Amino acid sequence: MSIIRRKRLEEFLKSKGRRLLYGRRKTGKTFYARLVLGDYDYFIVRRGGLFYNPVEDLELDARSFIRLCRRLDKVIVDEFHRAPPVFFDIVQTGECSGELVFITSTLHYHKRLIEGVDAPLKGLFTSYRVGLISPIDLLRHEWTVEPCKEWFETLVFYQEPVLIDRKIMDIVIGGKDIAQSLVGEVLSEEDQVAVERFNAILEAVAAGRTRLTEITGYLYSRGLLPKQTTSMITKYMDIMVKTGLLERIPVWGKKRRHVYRHVSPLTSIQYYLHTRYEHFDIQLPWGFLEKAISQYLPLLVEQFVERLLAEAWGLKTVKILEPDEIDIGLVEYKKLRIVGEVKWKNKISRSEIKRIESKLYNYPEAEKILIVPDETIVPETELKILDIRKMIELARKQNLAPKLK
Repeated sequence: MSIIRRKRLEEFLKSKGRRLLYGRRKTGKTFYARLVLGDYDYFIVRRGGLFYNPVEDLELDARSFIRLCRRLDKVIVDEFHRAPPVFFDIVQTGECSGELVFITSTLHYHKRLIEGVDAPLKGLFTSYRVGLISPIDLLRHEWTVEPCKEWFETLVFYQEPVLIDRKIMDIVIGGKDIAQSLVGEVLSEEDQVAVERFNAILEAVAAGRTRLTEITGYLYSRGLLPKQTTSMITKYMDIMVKTGLLERIPVWGKKRRHVYRHVSPLTSIQYYLHTRYEHFDIQLPWGFLEKAISQYLPLLVEQFVERLLAEAWGLKTVKILEPDEIDIGLVEYKKLRIVGEVKWKNKISRSEIKRIESKLYNYPEAEKILIVPDETIVPETELKILDIRKMIELARKQNLAPKLK
């Protein structure tokens, strides 16, 4: 199995003191903490409040664990939010190990323990949200295959740790259960009507309905809303953003306007296929699915490259819709720093280059980038070309925040 070194997460884990990792399931929190902190004693809190050490096959109640914890130097407590209140009292008094790492798969419950006036653990932990694997970390990894267009497309899905080393066919055919489980775990406490609305929202966004009015219209047409009013779905959108299923991107030049998209490339493509072909309910042949996803992959590549550039230069993503829609827009404060177009194909014509130049030259102060699989396919242009080889070079630079020219 390939192990991707996650630089920022590793630096956080290796720092001293009390640390807290949180994020949705299947983002590699437990695996990576145990990998980096191999000399720590690891316990997971089971439902019911018992502390279990899988290495020693040891199960302890809270008071027995507290007595042990006082003698241990370095401890990891996974799913710590399940622990009984007496454990948090001991942690608050400083009786337990100073080198203590908490892990939780809840995205908001843990805040009751570390935020607010009466939070028992307030000020005792530094926290780190674990999301998808960074494109920089993926491109830095020493892969055993020669980089190419198809390899890069597979790498996009490896942002989900559970998919690493799988082929695209397996990701598409076998990944639908994983995608549905991700959503199910996040929304497991909601009622059935809410779950139907959540799923319909994910379908709408995957199908290209990215604005709030468009998403509302989709749910109304499905009979999931009594009236076509955006206020009826704002609470659902907020929940999905907070839990990491969707991300909200501000529209450049428009106050209080946003577009939405899937955070995970896995849920994005799975819900797209379900919307178009009832993928969750029908076992479609790979030959058919392969043709279908070829039309969607460039969009996922576009988002992958956008995340790469945003992290590399410490910029924020915006969506440019007017006067022409631009694939990539990155800002620093209120200044547009990068505009880019992605042409994920094997051939680009002179006329296409002219159209791209015409769009990007509307932003004279921004750096203008054309992203392609291989720069040799691009006719002569003054645009900056970024291909797979150059993206790997960018990711492998030691300085994660190179200065823009």
